[in-house]
Amino acid sequence: QTLRALFQYKPQNIDELMINAGDFVYVDPTLQSDVSKGWVIGTSHRTGCRGFLPENYTERANESDTWVKHREYVFGTVSRFSSQTESEPNVKLNGEVHNPSISRSVTNILPLRNVTLRKGVLVMRHGERVDQVFGKSWLQQCLTADGKYYRADLNFPCTLPKRKDGMKNFEYDPPLSCCGVFQSRLIGEALLDQQVTVSYMYSSPALRCIQTAQHILQGLKLDQRIKIRVEPGLFEWTKWETSRVIPNFMTVTELAEASYKIDTSYRGNFPLSSLVPSESYEEYLPYYFAFSGISGIILIVGHGSSLASCTRPLIGLPARDSDDFAQGVRKIPSLGMCFCEEIKEESKWQMINPPVKTLTHGPNAAFNWRNGIIED
Repeated sequence: QTLRALFQYKPQNIDELMINAGDFVYVDPTLQSDVSKGWVIGTSHRTGCRGFLPENYTERANESDTWVKHREYVFGTVSRFSSQTESEPNVKLNGEVHNPSISRSVTNILPLRNVTLRKGVLVMRHGERVDQVFGKSWLQQCLTADGKYYRADLNFPCTLPKRKDGMKNFEYDPPLSCCGVFQSRLIGEALLDQQVTVSYMYSSPALRCIQTAQHILQGLKLDQRIKIRVEPGLFEWTKWETSRVIPNFMTVTELAEASYKIDTSYRGNFPLSSLVPSESYEEYLPYYFAFSGISGIILIVGHGSSLASCTRPLIGLPARDSDDFAQGVRKIPSLGMCFCEEIKEESKWQMINPPVKTLTHGPNAAFNWRNGIIED
């Protein structure tokens, strides 16, 4: 019940509530059984404080008197970034996108209010990885003499997941840093604030991508509803792998046992065996998705190269020259993203601004308190 104060009441005891004339007080009738006659226990709408107050100082108020306008929405046929969950269709990701009606230019973008948007693809690079901060020898910094992992810096992960081949495979398949985990969760929370409803989540098999996808889902509060589909074809251009071999990724079973929300029934359309060391640019380019039969927002967590390879074919743009492609990828930060939406009526896709802005943060060099304080 909502009461409105008729008069000011100043507390006489520490458990009484201060009210001014006109204040609204919320009273739960189920909590009044042990209260002395003539008194009620309530919570002030103005201060949030709770206590006893004389009932005859108040009157019953209309519930609508306390309504607060927080924001205003204009409802259309379909929400821009959220979609209704439907029964999961069969997904055919055959790497082929051939549509003669697709526009050849991203500059011909229609005003969003004039189209009905039913399908979207959000492509994102993974968060900050440990070797990005601590270099390629990061693992040696975190191993004791008997080969056990310890946290040498607060930006190293607290623990590492178990994998059958031991610690050595983390060297070429590094995890996120603690900042990378925070970044990913923050992006998920920002997407939630913008009411983005993800229908499907795909990830590269790289551990850093799996972890990014997991923490984004947690930020979106979808980690109990959406599972991560591991797609080997989303792994980055293998020419950039310094080891010149395909990393030994954690298996789907290992990932699930490590509490990652993995769709163990999903079978990737590009098996790991199709990844070859130092593949050519032409061999890499076919690894993009065709989205026929999928509805809602599809979130892809991959690498810097994924942003172009997963979107340019959709909007009908040809592949860039390999040098231009490499230069563009180097400019993509951790969790950089781009967004495509389908214009159903025109049977084409368009690039628009992502639902949230990219996270920006500055460097924080290693610090030793001795330097400059005790030692010159």
